[in-house]
Amino acid sequence: MSRSWLLLLSACDDSPVTSPPAEDPSPLLGVTETAVYQATGADGEAYVLRTPYGVPYVYATTDTDLARATGFVVATDRYFVMDLARRLSRGRLAEVLGQDALSTDLESRGMGMAKVADLIDEAVSADPFLAARFDAYAEGINLYVAEARAGRLPLPSEVVTLSPFLGVADPSELVSEFDRRDLAAVAAALVYNLGFETGDVGRAAAEQALDTAFDGAPFEALREAGARELFADVVPTWKVASSEGFVGGTRRAASPGAPTSAPSAESSALQRLAKRGSRWERRLGHDRESGWGSNAWAVMGNRTADGRTLLAGDGHLSLSIPSLFYPIGLDDAHLATEPPAAGHRATHQVGLVFPGFPTLAVGTNGRVAWGQTQLMGDITDWYTEALVLDADGAPQATRWQDGERALVRLDEAYTINDVPLLGSVGRTETWSRWETFDGRPLVEFEGTPGVPGDERPGRTLVAAGDGFVFPEDLDGDGIVTAFSVDHTAFDPSNLAAASDAFGHADNVGEFREATRKLVAYSQNLVAADADGHVLYTPYQAVPCRTYLPRGADGRPAPGADPTRLLDGTKYQGFTIPVLADGTVSEAEAGDPYRCVVPFAEMPVAIDPPAGFVVTANNDIGGLSFDGDLWNDPWYVGGPWLEGYRANRLMELLDEVAEDQSADVAAMSRIQGDHHSVVAEHWLDWLLADLARAEASTADPTTSEGRAAALLAANSARVGEARDRLLAWRQGGLRAESGVDTVYDPIAPGDAEDSVATMIWAAWVGVYVQSVLDDERFPDVFSPTGDTGRTRTITAMLRGRGPGNPGGLASWDPDLQESVFFDIRDTPEVEGSTELAVRSLVEALDVLTAATDRPGYGGFGTDEMDRWRWGYRHLARMESILAEFLSDEDFSFLTEPFAVSPALLPLADDLPGADPRSELPWFPRDGDHLNVDAGNPGFDRYDWTYGSGPVFRMVVALGPDGWSGVNVIPGGQSGLNTDPHFADQASLWLANDTLPMLTSPEEVAAVATSRIVLRP
Repeated sequence: MSRSWLLLLSACDDSPVTSPPAEDPSPLLGVTETAVYQATGADGEAYVLRTPYGVPYVYATTDTDLARATGFVVATDRYFVMDLARRLSRGRLAEVLGQDALSTDLESRGMGMAKVADLIDEAVSADPFLAARFDAYAEGINLYVAEARAGRLPLPSEVVTLSPFLGVADPSELVSEFDRRDLAAVAAALVYNLGFETGDVGRAAAEQALDTAFDGAPFEALREAGARELFADVVPTWKVASSEGFVGGTRRAASPGAPTSAPSAESSALQRLAKRGSRWERRLGHDRESGWGSNAWAVMGNRTADGRTLLAGDGHLSLSIPSLFYPIGLDDAHLATEPPAAGHRATHQVGLVFPGFPTLAVGTNGRVAWGQTQLMGDITDWYTEALVLDADGAPQATRWQDGERALVRLDEAYTINDVPLLGSVGRTETWSRWETFDGRPLVEFEGTPGVPGDERPGRTLVAAGDGFVFPEDLDGDGIVTAFSVDHTAFDPSNLAAASDAFGHADNVGEFREATRKLVAYSQNLVAADADGHVLYTPYQAVPCRTYLPRGADGRPAPGADPTRLLDGTKYQGFTIPVLADGTVSEAEAGDPYRCVVPFAEMPVAIDPPAGFVVTANNDIGGLSFDGDLWNDPWYVGGPWLEGYRANRLMELLDEVAEDQSADVAAMSRIQGDHHSVVAEHWLDWLLADLARAEASTADPTTSEGRAAALLAANSARVGEARDRLLAWRQGGLRAESGVDTVYDPIAPGDAEDSVATMIWAAWVGVYVQSVLDDERFPDVFSPTGDTGRTRTITAMLRGRGPGNPGGLASWDPDLQESVFFDIRDTPEVEGSTELAVRSLVEALDVLTAATDRPGYGGFGTDEMDRWRWGYRHLARMESILAEFLSDEDFSFLTEPFAVSPALLPLADDLPGADPRSELPWFPRDGDHLNVDAGNPGFDRYDWTYGSGPVFRMVVALGPDGWSGVNVIPGGQSGLNTDPHFADQASLWLANDTLPMLTSPEEVAAVATSRIVLRP
């Protein structure tokens, strides 16, 4: 087959041309155009066949030719995002965007991204096979750069649009070549997105703020005790585990207790660092307020409809345009005339890549398929340092045990572009940063904020994250505090080798072995193989931290808690020991700082009795169910999400596994499930409170009396809302859009369900904010705000009644419930029933009120039939530029790169009076925390998407072959003039997918164009 396929592909390539011929004579491929490019360094010809919707399938005879052609085609579609990623990692955005990007560059380098890029580069360079692949991939990008500069290929649309704004007459000046280190920088951006976190800092800042947070408040002692209880709470709402837990080892009895204290730190510096950490995580796509996550599961072959093993995955991140992932097929097996080099396997893969990284992120090779979700493992530690200054006030050393250790000073140049429209003057500035003796960057300093130009003798202005500080002792404790960070990515790793091994594994056993090379990954992994087996593993290199002392109850000693700030005067950073081939070495004798949690003991699930494995950012092995993260054989991280998605997936998969009805279509339906899981959990409590108020006597002197009076005064509209909610519950709690669109035609019952969904969403937003936000808690909710809030309110509702049934620290014997139901700033003492009724009335007021912002807020009418959920629950597909140019003044730069109804109309010929005509984004089914993530958070005015599925992939594997489907939001191309800029968006909105083509013949049968790279 290989020879005939080669002839088929080559049929019309008789002459070397650099532009498409007038006519393609090949009727077999149905090709409408062909381009041939001269690729320096190529061994032979490589082919890129574009299928409908622009998805490329790349064929070559060698691994390096495959990488070169892949780099070329990905750059053709996504050069700008790759350039943005490398500049972000290397701290070089200001070279293009000018002064306003300098703070981001300072922070990127200060947080160690450039350092991680260098380490990845070193690891790749040490492996000749990977080094050659990376170099070839960069050569492919550079071929695109050369062709775009010459005008034979289009320049990135963003570059063309930005160039006049940046004062650049020739936009081709804004595209530049890549090398191996640039690709390592792209990989570093991926590493930070996957596993870098600042939660330790936020918890330390919250713990410090708790000391005074409730001073003078009603029920002050109960409020503070309750907040500290929330701070320590790790138990998920739904106790759903992805495995049975640690393999071996002894588990102690649970001893939840109070959180251990972090070392003292000057308040203003700690608060600055906490705020910066929150901004940093949002930039990485981690919305700690509304949450984020992913789904992945696999069903064993003996539980499916046709005996094929099933793998499903959908990552939940920002719906940025272009999409974060890039669908592609990679094949150097079918054209090869010689076997692959010793130690390497031929490539035949279909899935998704992260643009700029040469290996597949998720997908299949026909024998194994894999997906992943965020692990929430703890692979980042933060420290307080006691700083020693020199005579000029500059950092010189840190105190370490009984002495001092000199800091390493790194002077770095920052080039700032001349951008008159932004007031940016072209120049080069040099700023210093410092690392501890063991390589931990100093990221913030106690001191007085300043700006360049304020310097004077004896005071040195230092860069601190995205700002500048004069280090000094502000709190008078005799110590100038600094903060440092350690991350597993600061040690050698070989992410490229691990991900390459995933793509060439033959079964789930080989796949699991490949995880031994994972450092700084922080992902749950799910895999399925063609022999019917499934695997769940959270394995990656997690430092064992045995150097941190614990008390008799197993809890960390003060200053030794890795979930807070560690005491840098006592403890140094960890080191991940790695062998020459990138495999993690589990321990080095006699050195507790060079030790990881053993591979053989980490939680794992292989072919479990249920017939499937699931991960949805839930607990990896029941480690948090007893409220204690410290009584397991090892500490690896947590807490995890509340478990709503995982629980729902378990229910749905139980059904299809039990009756063996699972197939690709069933998995896609599950991915589109928009059952309201929060309403299933909380709606009965709301209805019970309404009934309780209805049975009470109106009395303004009691909480339930006020609830009764409020209900009576609003009986008609509250009654209608309650009837709609009851009918919704009886109908299955479908969170329907109810808005007729080309991608989601309205069906019988949808309108009624949509109105109930809208009422529910408005109530739950007002209710959550009324119950909790008035407390002005410091950041006590973990790991995300919505997880903490759902966990807290559930505990409060379950804990109502005599005898403190929930054992709540905030329970009051007179109120017989948590004092957090009382609104802090009012003279009255409110109760839970009053808040439930009041929140419903306020929600109805919100929905009735008019709004001057289309797609947000109320409807300007009390006719509930017009309150369609889809008019407010909108999927936002904004340009990736919006993350860097968030000011509305820059909308003219960002709007052309968004996918909105202006580009994809919701319906044909909408009249101006139609409410759909003014919607800025796309109506969608679903609500907060459901499987088909459309997370709006708990808001009372804005119900648009936060995170959402950035792909929806399902693969079926069997001995007789494989098949699969996938889709992304937006389209394949980042060029807003390309027909494939937004064409997958309509499929994504409809929960439709595209086939993942398995063979060259299938690709050839539908190919719409062909590109040839020739030596």
